[in-house]
Amino acid sequence: MKRNVLRWGASFLMVSGLILGLVAPNASAATLDHWGGPSKGSTGSVGGYRSTTLVAAAPLDAAEQAALNEAILEEYGALNFYNAVMTQYGNVLPSSRSACSEAQHVRVLCQIFARYGLAVPANPGLSSTPTFATLADACQADVDAEITDAALYDELRKVTDNPDLVQVYKNLQVTSLNSHLPAFEACN
Repeated sequence: MKRNVLRWGASFLMVSGLILGLVAPNASAATLDHWGGPSKGSTGSVGGYRSTTLVAAAPLDAAEQAALNEAILEEYGALNFYNAVMTQYGNVLPSSRSACSEAQHVRVLCQIFARYGLAVPANPGLSSTPTFATLADACQADVDAEITDAALYDELRKVTDNPDLVQVYKNLQVTSLNSHLPAFEACN
């Protein structure tokens, strides 16, 4: 049990770093901004990572804006869903950790909206509160949701040319497939 908690914790830290672009394969952190892209407007070093002014590389076209809206609505939906599971079953794993992760995903996407001068859509909440006969049933619903979430990021990348967004979508997909999905499969 202790080993699984340590492994989950290490995975969470690595995935969080990937989402924020602080850890990138075959790249030096000193040459990357917070999103994993080339550093622009460097203002110094904080904690070993280069601090940058958020400067948009180029305006987003309509398809990219729509994709960004779809991404944050997906992350809101996951956050709301995990919170609904915890309302029914209490502060249970992996829903509680995934809810924290989804909140981080929302924060990252909000920063992207700010970076491009776009209004952040409000969290619409859930249209209805799901209930499950067992926690295992909730975990199976989460497995299905993570698979759908990962597929969505494949679709969003097809309409996105902006490298900042492509990197964030890849990082969010990696989190779904390599962190959330295995945790919910183990719960199930």
